[in-house]
Amino acid sequence: MKKPSLSAALAQKQPATPVAPEQTPTAKPKDGRITTTLRIEPERLEALKIIAAKNRVKVNDLLLDGAAHILALHGHKI
Repeated sequence: MKKPSLSAALAQKQPATPVAPEQTPTAKPKDGRITTTLRIEPERLEALKIIAAKNRVKVNDLLLDGAAHILALHGHKI
């Protein structure tokens, strides 16, 4: 059987395929934080992972503690 040409395929009446309504992504609850990106050398990240594992915390927690420490050194209390 011969494969139909593009023009023949376009000329055929085909039932419209039902389009599913777009689902909006579930909005995450606002917690007042902003997501950002940090570029860090692999060696430093590895060291942070080791420290985080020893303290049973996440690397993110260490970074937030470090940011709080720097802010406190400069007189910012948040």
